[in-house]
Amino acid sequence: MGQIVADRPSRRSPDLGPLGVSSAGAARRLSPVGLTVLGCVALAALSALLLPTVPSYDPWSWIVWGREIVDPHLSFATGGGPSWKPLPVIFTTVYALFGAAAPTLWVISARAGGLLALVGAWRVASTLAGGRSRLAGPIAGVVAVLGVLLTQDFFYYMFRGTSEPIVIATAVWSIDRLLARRHGQAFAVMVAGGLLRPEWWPFLGLYGLWLWLKQPRLRALVLAGFAVQPLFWFLPPWIGSGQPFLAAVHAQDYNGHLGGHPVLTALGRARNLQVAPVLIAAALGAGLAWWQDRDRTVVALLAAALAWIAVVVVMVIDGYPGLERFFLPASAVLCVLAGVGVARVALLAGERLPSIGWAPVAIAAALVAVSIPSSSSRIRDARAQEPTAALAVKTLNRLTDVVKAVGGHAAVYPCRSSFVAVNHGAQTALSWKLHVTMGRVGTTMRHPGLDFIGPYNSIDGGAAPIAAGLVDDGVVANLGGWQVVRIIRPGHSARCVGR
Repeated sequence: MGQIVADRPSRRSPDLGPLGVSSAGAARRLSPVGLTVLGCVALAALSALLLPTVPSYDPWSWIVWGREIVDPHLSFATGGGPSWKPLPVIFTTVYALFGAAAPTLWVISARAGGLLALVGAWRVASTLAGGRSRLAGPIAGVVAVLGVLLTQDFFYYMFRGTSEPIVIATAVWSIDRLLARRHGQAFAVMVAGGLLRPEWWPFLGLYGLWLWLKQPRLRALVLAGFAVQPLFWFLPPWIGSGQPFLAAVHAQDYNGHLGGHPVLTALGRARNLQVAPVLIAAALGAGLAWWQDRDRTVVALLAAALAWIAVVVVMVIDGYPGLERFFLPASAVLCVLAGVGVARVALLAGERLPSIGWAPVAIAAALVAVSIPSSSSRIRDARAQEPTAALAVKTLNRLTDVVKAVGGHAAVYPCRSSFVAVNHGAQTALSWKLHVTMGRVGTTMRHPGLDFIGPYNSIDGGAAPIAAGLVDDGVVANLGGWQVVRIIRPGHSARCVGR
């Protein structure tokens, strides 16, 4: 683990605390890293005012769980939603104290993570390439940022508040802190990554072992970092569902549509996460770095990316779904190496035009330009995310309106046993709007109750199937494309069915 920084000049600054605060001089001031974090948070907050802002399915569940932790009137139940992820719930537990602002605060946090991912990719790529020329760093940084932007579904993640932008940020910032030889900060970032994706654990364990042996002053941090992983991954689900390994159970229950050749399918997904020009440039970056300079740091990063892919594949063999987003840290590293590759190719070509000082920039721009046709589908997907997010805002705002129209929580749940079902994609959002645990909002109408039926679209999916023996007893509310239908069982009391 120490080898990764062996060939890099230190970017060491005055001793920084975990939030990037410098104690140099009489007055304490924020370091450049701290200012970067604040700037990204400010831009993310501004985006909540200017862009469509609403969580997707999984983030709504984290927001619901955060409220359950702080609300004494709600039980903490993790069994009714998607897989448990500790780090988002740490955030949403705090945000729950701000009431109705919690969903927006979480989306702001996720977008700040995405912006930090872009800055981190720039910093790492420019550091790795910058020693060869004053132009190499900026060229590499720009290409790395473009690569992250072209990552499959990156704009969807940014608009809808998923945790994936933060996953990318933990990958690039852990490398950035390693290159700066800020080992405590690098380990802390890895710990945060480990609270998002279990694939971090082998890397966290190896780095922690190296720190234990080589950096004795950080042993307390290493012990704490190791301890919080099982504590936050297993204890809350155990309390909330009686199943400490709930996240693993959910992951294995969902096979990810891997087909008859799961390993090959997973490897294909890792390949499809990035456009071909990024993969080619990354290979060139690693190859040229070794051929020209024997740059062990760049080669080590390529090995780390391949090791991450191998970890995911091993988990697929063990029954995990191997979704594209599981490979995001490896993809982020490849974006960085692609920046290095384009910068090195541009410098090599520019050496043949020594009289034109900006030739490397022109060559790099040309390389990016010829990559546009093969990236056109990703560009179209990115452009489609704003109207898709606007549709989500409209759909879920209308769900709020229909909840009010039907009379809110008291009218929907006249008894403790009252039941509700909804289109599968809106389950977690409706749980938040009705102020209940997710177990009281089904995606199948398996008991008498109220059936919320929304306009079928990519946001809320199809209506909840109705179990045999249940019948429609009339529409309770019809507003903005949403219907609320009363479902009863003939011959049985409907006293606990909402109105």
